[in-house]
Amino acid sequence: MNHKETFEAFFDDIHMKDVTEYEDDLGGVIKKLNQHYYDSNDAESNRVIVGSVGRGTAVDGCSDLDVVFKLPGEEYSRYDNREGNGQSALLQDVKKILKSKYPNTDIKGDGQAVVISFTNKPYTIDLVPAFEQSDGSFKYPDTNDGGSWRTTKPTPEQDACKIANAETSENFTRACNALRIWKEHIGLCFGGLLIDTLVNNYRDDIELGNVAFEDYYNVLQEIFSKLKSENPEQSYWLALGSKQHVENKGRGAFVRKAKKAYDKLNNAKNELEKEEALIALLGNRFEECIVGSESQAQENRWAEQYGSTDTEEFIESKFPVEIRYSVKIDCGVTQKGWRPRKLLEMLAEGVFFAQG
Repeated sequence: MNHKETFEAFFDDIHMKDVTEYEDDLGGVIKKLNQHYYDSNDAESNRVIVGSVGRGTAVDGCSDLDVVFKLPGEEYSRYDNREGNGQSALLQDVKKILKSKYPNTDIKGDGQAVVISFTNKPYTIDLVPAFEQSDGSFKYPDTNDGGSWRTTKPTPEQDACKIANAETSENFTRACNALRIWKEHIGLCFGGLLIDTLVNNYRDDIELGNVAFEDYYNVLQEIFSKLKSENPEQSYWLALGSKQHVENKGRGAFVRKAKKAYDKLNNAKNELEKEEALIALLGNRFEECIVGSESQAQENRWAEQYGSTDTEEFIESKFPVEIRYSVKIDCGVTQKGWRPRKLLEMLAEGVFFAQG
């Protein structure tokens, strides 16, 4: 495998070029809200693109666009003073406004956002109605546990990403992109803001500013080495730029997965094994970018020898994939003569029958 040409092609392929594909749908949404709240037909004012797209660290084919819509300040007291869950009422009101324009579109209030899923579009718009504060932060609704107001500070986070990217010759974004591809491929709950924060924490130690494309195998190995050393029990990390709490929503699962990734890269002893390790971690999107593939040459020889045809398909080639939640699957095991046991419990103990 030609490391330089392969990684150059890989990062070019996964980097989000622009948000053009979202603009028509987003413009219609913002225009409708501006008509209702500001008596304006403007399709761009009062919106702030946030999340990974706003920070510039999203990968191409991102499955959701996070947007803050700035509501008039006088609306805040109306919902804050409302009996019951005023935050839920706010989301429902925004939903009704958008439903009047898009009656056949799936629109729902989802905890802290109004999620708009357009038919035949491979992404959603996650719109957060919010109130801009004097310090540039935004107060937004959280409908959980009876309703409350939370605060987000996207601007300093976006500024921090721009600085990190400039100071590392764009290697900061490349590293963040690679971790996103890794977490989607292996099916891991690992939030985008936490990824960006940790890469920013590591960038001086792993000298991201001096990385050439041919060095990225070692860079990924160093990043996973850092990730596996994080405390999986830690409650939160301080977000880059804003210093807000980034909660440990995935219960630190990324630490265990990072150790496995590090071991896989570290144990590869030759070029074929290194290539196979990268494919195992980064999946089909990486494999399609390989220049001078050792494993593909081997597969071609086997295909020619046995007359086989490769018809394998990958879900990420057909649909956008974004892992947001951790899922634990368990079942009960019953065997005649033994008491019932949980499968996960048996696997943890290394037993293969329902003893006890």
